[in-house]
Amino acid sequence: MSVIKKVLVFGLAASLAGCGAITSFKPMQSIKQSAAKAVVAAYGADLSPKAELRASTDHERDEKAKEELGYILGSQAYLAGIGSIRLNEFRYGMGNLAKLAHRSDSDKFFDYGEPGVKFNEWTYLKKLPQPDLKIGITPNVDTLYGGVFFNLAKEPIVLVVPKVNRYFSVQIVDANLSNVAYLGTRASNGKSGKYALVGPQWMGTLPEELELIRIPTNEGKLAVRIRIDGPEEESLLNELQGKFDSIPLSSYLDPAKARAYDDFPAPLEGGELTEYRQIVELAQRNPPATMAQRAAWESYQYIGMSLTEPFNSDNIDPAIRRGMGRAIKSVHDIVAWKVKFRGYKSASNWNVDLKGGTYGADYLARAEGAVQGYIVHDADEAMYFHTYHDGDKNVLHGDNAYTLHFEPEYLPPVDEFWSITVYGNDYNIIANSIDRYAISNRTKGLKYNVDGSLTIQVQATKPENGTSNWLPTPEGDQFRLNLRMYGPRAVLRSADSVEKYIPPVILAKNN
Repeated sequence: MSVIKKVLVFGLAASLAGCGAITSFKPMQSIKQSAAKAVVAAYGADLSPKAELRASTDHERDEKAKEELGYILGSQAYLAGIGSIRLNEFRYGMGNLAKLAHRSDSDKFFDYGEPGVKFNEWTYLKKLPQPDLKIGITPNVDTLYGGVFFNLAKEPIVLVVPKVNRYFSVQIVDANLSNVAYLGTRASNGKSGKYALVGPQWMGTLPEELELIRIPTNEGKLAVRIRIDGPEEESLLNELQGKFDSIPLSSYLDPAKARAYDDFPAPLEGGELTEYRQIVELAQRNPPATMAQRAAWESYQYIGMSLTEPFNSDNIDPAIRRGMGRAIKSVHDIVAWKVKFRGYKSASNWNVDLKGGTYGADYLARAEGAVQGYIVHDADEAMYFHTYHDGDKNVLHGDNAYTLHFEPEYLPPVDEFWSITVYGNDYNIIANSIDRYAISNRTKGLKYNVDGSLTIQVQATKPENGTSNWLPTPEGDQFRLNLRMYGPRAVLRSADSVEKYIPPVILAKNN
């Protein structure tokens, strides 16, 4: 018998015993009251809701409560929506950047249709990123980029992948910049193929030669990275990049049908709480794919956000609006902190992320990845370690000289390749006197020590012992290091062993 039942029974028995004779019952209401008193006596407390949670009769308190509601739910909604906002802003910017490049006769971009990047159009960078390419996504100088900003609302697209005899990856993300699928050297053994990217509502029939990849949102991005070992290989890789293609299904079935490419929507600007309006409109274009994602929107209704109705800040209580406005600044502060501390901080002050870009419901990690790297590889494909600090937790600065030393038994354990790149605080590479933006195991002339160890000199001025192992930094300014490991082995993906392979950045003794 449960405790509550026992208390009720004993309480009832006590009430009956107090009646004198069993045939002399007290009124039922009296019996219930006695039983309730027995429960209170047994637990030593009133089971009623706390006074603080009961209906408020204080207008000032009510106004404060509404503002806090706007702040709490607004913070959650904005944090969850940063990925979709970043996709929308970046693809629009890339479209304009490609148009500018075309007008200036730049040979940096390739696209099939009219000048500029559009939905479902295969396009690629023909050259390695340079300091003057301010795309702010921590671009690597290990691979040449290509890709498609897709929109599958009207029909699927057919992705044509050629045979590639060197490392490459095709990373496919949804409208929130979370990973959905992979192709490439690791994921599909580098084979050629034709793949149909299909949206969540499409229910048609595909030709047998097409392998279906179901995408949970209509919009998203696929990024192709192909290993390049130096600028001299750009022309060779451009030829390979040109063999990829993205074809609307209707044009694939009927090659005589012209391909139609739609423009990207411009990011919303101006107006109160524009960030929330963007999130609502983008979510209505790409409805939440999972029950957990949809459940959050049941709470967002209290701050005027809906998957079916347009967002209108004028219809929101002024106190709630104040809270939502506060939330925007707080989320910016939170993401700025998280950007500096992706994953967890190792003993050597590198940030360690063992998961990567399949975020699930970790919206904070997704927001950080969207801001700092745009799209982030899963750890199976590549691992990123970055730091703003040396081994003594001091901020890295170009006025100082540093060394990074790998013991011979702890050189980066990868099946593909590794690199260390210098970035500014805007997530772009930085100009230097020898046009070297990274050092890798493919750097020509890289010298290992007699015992097989490797020491890299990280500083702004040319080292006295030559440039072979020199990674230039910006003089007089802060910087960040990114250590990339492609094809990481199991020891890197384990929290028990990863830190052996990421030594601290050490301030040189002569500083």
